[in-house]
Amino acid sequence: MNQKILDHYNESLRVYRLLLNDLPKIEEISKFLVKTIKKNNIFVYGNGGSFSDSSHFVGELTATYENKFRKPLPFYLLASNTAAVTAWSNDFNFIDYAERELSAYAKKGDCLILLSTSGGNLKNKQSLNLIKLAKYCSQNKIYLVSLLGKGGGELKKYSNKYIIIPSNSTGAIQEAHKMILHSICAFMDYTFK
Repeated sequence: MNQKILDHYNESLRVYRLLLNDLPKIEEISKFLVKTIKKNNIFVYGNGGSFSDSSHFVGELTATYENKFRKPLPFYLLASNTAAVTAWSNDFNFIDYAERELSAYAKKGDCLILLSTSGGNLKNKQSLNLIKLAKYCSQNKIYLVSLLGKGGGELKKYSNKYIIIPSNSTGAIQEAHKMILHSICAFMDYTFK
């Protein structure tokens, strides 16, 4: 067996086992999202693979997960309008776009879910757009839930609730995030029968 493949599987399995410790937090976040849906909207965002996972998650909740008869839920994927993202990034800069879009739609009491394997780092100029979003949420009373990795970075300071995956492996962190997101989907299916 190739050692790199084996190492990846072992790290992912280690992280999955540790996720059992976060089950109460996952349930708490799920219940909070159910309460938020009744009066407010939920926005979701991440960069790269985390954007793909955000898109997948929003798709499960606005379309269907396992319960084909569940009503659609108000989850919105930020930066999914490619024309707007590329226009703003070309004319101004990429770092500001997601914050600009959130400011157009979000109101006090809404929620933003951020996915980030690094958690953002100012010194290394890592995920600066996510840090801007987190600061915007803090300043505008938008509740911030973050799924993070690699110690949590800057984002944990601004998050109302967060789960940090205890790993430095981007793949293992993203897989754990997806496990959490699917758990939330299952909770939503059960709640909104």
